Amino acid sequence: MKNIAIIGSGSWGVALAIHLAKLGNQVKMWSFSEEEKDLINEEKKCKFLPNVIIPDGIYCTNSFQEAIENTDFIVHVTPSKFTRDIVKQYKEYVTNQPIVICSKGFEKDTMLTLDEVISEEIPNAKIAVLSGPISVPTVLVVASKYDYILKLVQDTFMSERMRIYTSRDVKGVELGGALKNIIAFCAGVAAGIGLGDNTFAALITRGLAELSRLGVALGGQ
Repeated sequence: MKNIAIIGSGSWGVALAIHLAKLGNQVKMWSFSEEEKDLINEEKKCKFLPNVIIPDGIYCTNSFQEAIENTDFIVHVTPSKFTRDIVKQYKEYVTNQPIVICSKGFEKDTMLTLDEVISEEIPNAKIAVLSGPISVPTVLVVASKYDYILKLVQDTFMSERMRIYTSRDVKGVELGGALKNIIAFCAGVAAGIGLGDNTFAALITRGLAELSRLGVALGGQ
């Protein structure tokens, strides 16, 4: 059993919290909203996942200090545009816990990836990036330059219905997780206007090739 802090209480953060709690871990979530905190703690509900019941083992707080203290690692899952500001607020409570980034995207003004943003704010941060869907059964990938963090995340998140693969390519995983959303959006448009399976397959195939080349150009492997 691990004690885990999750920074962010949106649908992705709550889904991860539920998964981890069902595996026997103790989860402390941080939410900016008093209303969301009370809904999770008192009614065991999440407004973003209306059909889900919050299981035991999950506690929500509006205090960064309460969420982070005495935890084994931190899961960062706030929108990318808020990442730097939120890290500035909680960095004083980070000791040696790894930070697992589950947010996707870039910082708008600098175009930095989120691992770069957190590294600027917490220079000694031990960072991993976790990317993939939360629907089960499923597969996700965690990337870090630290082998012990790869094993920690893999062992903590792995279940009969969720497979976790490991990688040392932090930049590639982070770029893939962010950039694939562009292709996903286009795929939804193609499907919605009825362009057919061949067009859909061409978009996915060529989109993957383009993302791979761009990812390498931006520093991924």
